[in-house]
Amino acid sequence: MRKLNAWIIVIIVVGGIFYLSSIPGLRVVPILSQLNSLLLRFDSIFIKISELIAHRLPVNMNELNPIRTAGNDFYAYAKANPIIIEFILRKIAHVVVFFILTIVIFFLLNQYTKRSISAAFLAYLITAIIAALDEYRQSFTDGRVASLIDVGIDLIGITLATLLILFAIFITKKWTPEKSPLN
Repeated sequence: MRKLNAWIIVIIVVGGIFYLSSIPGLRVVPILSQLNSLLLRFDSIFIKISELIAHRLPVNMNELNPIRTAGNDFYAYAKANPIIIEFILRKIAHVVVFFILTIVIFFLLNQYTKRSISAAFLAYLITAIIAALDEYRQSFTDGRVASLIDVGIDLIGITLATLLILFAIFITKKWTPEKSPLN
């Protein structure tokens, strides 16, 4: 049953990626406005996190001058060129979606392999191939182009997910009860 569930999740995620990449002239901002209604349910959690961060900010505001200068410069540029926000959101979406896809594919492959490390590297390879195929497929959609830069951005998400998986494998294998330094 676990294998079936893993296959269903992989098919849904890959199908979602290919569906979204087939929409001519897809924009991120309208999708985010729809997701915003879902996120409103988690407002109290976001408020608590914001308060935690706010209490850890430096008291001497002069320490933030370089950040403030860069922020003001970016704000002025974004105000003159609002399309940059859409561009940044699209690239972040590439990283996040392929990060998730790598983890989902790892969980699927881990059902079939004896070594988790093999599943992690296979997940990296398969997800990279899916990223390349997705970009190639976009070249046939009106208003969309295939871009090696987007494949590179996808590889950032894939690499981050693979590193997280390898780190988790390292931690869980090293600190098993029979190998614990406390025994």
